[in-house]
Amino acid sequence: MGAAPTRVLSIGCSCINRFQFDFYQSRNPGNETQFVRSLFDWNIISLVGTESLLRHAVEGQLASVLGDVGQYHVKWEVLVFHRNLPGVCFFHEQDIARRFDNPEQRDILVRKLLHQAGPFLSPGYPGRTHLVWSNIQPNLPDTVDNVTPWEAFQLTADRYETITRLARALFGEDTGFSFLSVADDVAPALIGHPDVQVITLPRGPEYEGPPTLYDSLLAGIVARTHT
Repeated sequence: MGAAPTRVLSIGCSCINRFQFDFYQSRNPGNETQFVRSLFDWNIISLVGTESLLRHAVEGQLASVLGDVGQYHVKWEVLVFHRNLPGVCFFHEQDIARRFDNPEQRDILVRKLLHQAGPFLSPGYPGRTHLVWSNIQPNLPDTVDNVTPWEAFQLTADRYETITRLARALFGEDTGFSFLSVADDVAPALIGHPDVQVITLPRGPEYEGPPTLYDSLLAGIVARTHT
């Protein structure tokens, strides 16, 4: 391990991770290939969904689950869900959702998701993998209201243990983690844990966060690549 640059993947819950990865890259060019795009980037995926996706990947079933066209369904006319992936909302597939009666649209969705799931379907990598999870996107509670219970986005000690165990089974024991949460949405017992950071970011209508919000975190991850 360590022969290649550390790759960084989001494992939920929303788009803020990708926005922050891109902000960091724009000021620190040359490491774009480390910040791998994946299934988690543009979807809303609670901790229940993260566990489900990782478990299917560990068991070698993720491709068949994502490929099962009959399990996808639409709610509220614009949101796509999968019956075997609780806690996963394909939030930005609204155009496809509106035309979901068309089999071609469903096939397009499946092909897209299988492509995005690539790092989890083929997890082998010669370097280290670092996984970033956050529930800090300011508008996330309002966005998921009446869709997914907010409790499913709150980091508990049991969820931390389950997610890290599954991820290490998939990506290797050297897998790194960063769990980012506001203080109200993480178990007190986890505050101060080296993998857990409490972020002060008020709830509100914003969704990207300040452009430098992840700078110190990502700089540290990239720096470890070269130690």
